[in-house]
Amino acid sequence: MQRTARGHGLRTGARAALLGLALTAAGDAHAASSVLIWPINPTIEAEQKAAALWLENRGQQPVGLQVRVMAWRQGDFDDRLDAQRSVIGSPPVVTIAPGKRQMIRLIATQPAPAGTEQAYRVLVDEMLQPDAVADPQLGVKFQMRYSVPLFVFGTGVAPAPVPVPGAKPREGVQVLQPKLSYQVRQEGGRHYLFLSNQGAAHARLSKVSVRQGSARTLIADGLLGYVLPGAQMRWQLPDGVPGGNFVLEARINEQAEPQPIPLQ
Repeated sequence: MQRTARGHGLRTGARAALLGLALTAAGDAHAASSVLIWPINPTIEAEQKAAALWLENRGQQPVGLQVRVMAWRQGDFDDRLDAQRSVIGSPPVVTIAPGKRQMIRLIATQPAPAGTEQAYRVLVDEMLQPDAVADPQLGVKFQMRYSVPLFVFGTGVAPAPVPVPGAKPREGVQVLQPKLSYQVRQEGGRHYLFLSNQGAAHARLSKVSVRQGSARTLIADGLLGYVLPGAQMRWQLPDGVPGGNFVLEARINEQAEPQPIPLQ
């Protein structure tokens, strides 16, 4: 899950403090806000038609939230969000009292094409409260935006399951998998990691590191990002990453341990 802060005008000190909270690790749903959201990786399979997303207010004041579901694609090494009506959130607007929770139903109004995975982003925006606008001491009021990935599957396919010892494979269902490869290129004096996904499923990348001989350099301990099917994304490599040939390793989706990614 990702968070961003949107401003409506605070004093400099308060702005810095709130931005510091807003830019904490995207995978930690407990930090940086009074709103807790789970699950952070919902899916809708063909026979389900809908999934539940829970919003909980752990703050001391009521919080208003707007929920929208956007089609998600990737191009030019960036995420693109488009309006759509294939999946909707219900209810789209809620006010949650302190200590209470609200279930949002993510409803697939039309099925995904058979044999495919469709990607969406659920945007949850905190709405500015009227009393906050009226209080001149607040100055600029920052709001949070939460972006939760959602994947919808057509008939005959399913996401890779969480590994469970002794679990039997599902019959009659193809488990979709990503197929990753990487390149390192230099642009403008900086080294970039390019990751391509030629598979049929998204790749969520975490615990990313490079290994050269016995030396290992960590690129991202938590979430690095996503690469959707057929897309290519890039990330700037930190200073200190060894040049030349190295082994790239990452935890992909529900895998328990980091796995090597082949060179393109």
